[in-house]
Amino acid sequence: MASTDEYKITKEEAFHFLDNVLQIESAEMKLKANKVKFLEDVIKAMHHHIPYQTIKRIAMPDEERRLPTAAGIKSDITSKLGGLCYQLQIFSWMLLRALNFDAHLVPMDGMRRENIHVGIVLKDLTCQGSKHLFEVGTSLPTHRLVPLHFDQGSPEYNDSCMTYRFIHDQNGTFIFQPRVSSVSSLATKYPELIDGKWFSFGFIHTEQTVLVSHFDSATYMRKLFTNVDELFCFIGLLCVSYPNGRLVSIKNSKLTLVDEANQMQHFQFRSDDDFLEAFQRYFPQYPESMIRAAMKNAQFKLP
Repeated sequence: MASTDEYKITKEEAFHFLDNVLQIESAEMKLKANKVKFLEDVIKAMHHHIPYQTIKRIAMPDEERRLPTAAGIKSDITSKLGGLCYQLQIFSWMLLRALNFDAHLVPMDGMRRENIHVGIVLKDLTCQGSKHLFEVGTSLPTHRLVPLHFDQGSPEYNDSCMTYRFIHDQNGTFIFQPRVSSVSSLATKYPELIDGKWFSFGFIHTEQTVLVSHFDSATYMRKLFTNVDELFCFIGLLCVSYPNGRLVSIKNSKLTLVDEANQMQHFQFRSDDDFLEAFQRYFPQYPESMIRAAMKNAQFKLP
């Protein structure tokens, strides 16, 4: 089991990442001027530059699939390969701690599974006792820092192609609810999680601070990294980012883009070359050999 010390980066490494990978100009000055605005800039930049993706994991040979190490997480994020919530959120937690934020890992359950997501809660950010949710680890556009200071429900937020809100059950569990129409293909798979026009995507246990080892021992998290069939069935062959806040998604045989009018445009791939060309255009950081290996291991076929 890895020690907590492995999951650290220095303040110098943090600002190098902010300046050179996330391309946030004058990051240190922005942090000093307004912490909340700075954190929202980081969230948007993470969504812009660091994809949520299954490509690398699916491309791996069976014998190499395992939970990423601390060094592997650093490499995947700083090279803009990205990954699943495990890499995206744990690195963000490392980054936030290096910048002296009081950041805590918390577990999230959802879609009939426990510990399927790594959450981050920031404490005492705006005042003593305040709590904020920092989220960059799903393929969904949660492009803001969310204050968790409401009686029953948060305001409705609109980011890119999604409307969402949070509610809570008085026990420190906050429920992330996208509007059903924003995630209709996912919501139809879990009708028992539909609450009127809202879909209860995840149950975030904000009072349950945990270590990385909590997720290492979680059965389903481990399955996602070691079983390509489980990963492909649950998520698919997927790569998602939000350059300038607008969705770019390659999922299985479809390219989805959100245009300047905030309208979704869907394009069906007609050949393997179309699929490869889409990656070259929208996600050039992935070598063609990795894309081809993922296609082979997922038994990629066009409809």
